[in-house]
Amino acid sequence: MSNRLKLIIGILIFVAVAGAAISASILAERVPMNPAETVGNHPGNLLNGGYFCEVGDKVYFSHFGDSHTLYSMNPDETKVRRLGSMGVSQISGYGRFLYFYMDSSQYSHGKGLGYVGNTDGVYRYALRNGRTVSMERGAILNMQLCGSYLYFDGITLDGSGLYKLKIDGKERKRLSDQQINPSGFDGRFLYFTDTQDPSLKYFNTAVGDSVSRVYEGNYSQPIPTRDHIYYIDNAQDYHICRLNRTTGASEMIGTERVDFYNTDGRYVWYSVSAEGTPALKRMNADGSNVQVIMEGVFNGINFTSRYLYFAPFVSNGSAETMYHVPIDSIGPVSPFSPATK
Repeated sequence: MSNRLKLIIGILIFVAVAGAAISASILAERVPMNPAETVGNHPGNLLNGGYFCEVGDKVYFSHFGDSHTLYSMNPDETKVRRLGSMGVSQISGYGRFLYFYMDSSQYSHGKGLGYVGNTDGVYRYALRNGRTVSMERGAILNMQLCGSYLYFDGITLDGSGLYKLKIDGKERKRLSDQQINPSGFDGRFLYFTDTQDPSLKYFNTAVGDSVSRVYEGNYSQPIPTRDHIYYIDNAQDYHICRLNRTTGASEMIGTERVDFYNTDGRYVWYSVSAEGTPALKRMNADGSNVQVIMEGVFNGINFTSRYLYFAPFVSNGSAETMYHVPIDSIGPVSPFSPATK
């Protein structure tokens, strides 16, 4: 074989290998569509800031002790890893990607992947390589991953309201000029209330986001579970209630005025401050067996498969401490302070 032929064959092999590598890279960066029933994070977690999100075998969280920087760990809190340098919240995710609101005013100078630019907004984060893509600029208040779409409310370059955006950055649509919290997704119906009509309603995400009224009244903070829809009854001194999804019957399950709450369908965790001693408490899903977890005023109530997390309430939102307790326990409570490596 001549040297010229060897050179040509070598070039062809190099081009083939390089082309395959480029194709693999392009495919890896493609954003596959999610199953329609995908719920990016528990609705109650997102109502409480969306600071913790469990995707696959990892928990991704906003580290309060490190300028709310994005971290990952195992559900048992081992193998903690720092992933970023900017403050994040409203974390949701599925498959190979996370989605979150990033606040460039919160910045940590430690190690980790940095972000280009100095812009607040919605970002997509590739778990494979940490590549971070800006999807929407603005001050985003709440966000949920619903199937292959992000629903978010806040103030964007087009004004305030509720928006819908496909996870590949296409099909952006404004659904309302009201700031509707889109956290309450159950895999098909997105439950919400609004200031003009605080009745419980839903968007049917499978049928063009058509709106239907579920229950008339003055409600807020809906959290759908398998059997019930939990909510705060504003007209009944902000007590927790639930609506049976099969029978349509409603019942009040709490006897206290509630500031913040979350539920996984087994327990309801809630914070009270208006009466007696302020505390974070836990009760069964039907309102029985009320127990105190920790005295004080708390918010940021998030849970994973292993732990409950919560933070002291600070009026300016700058709490630097997070507490945790095993999910099936009310103690012992301890600070959650993983090393900032």
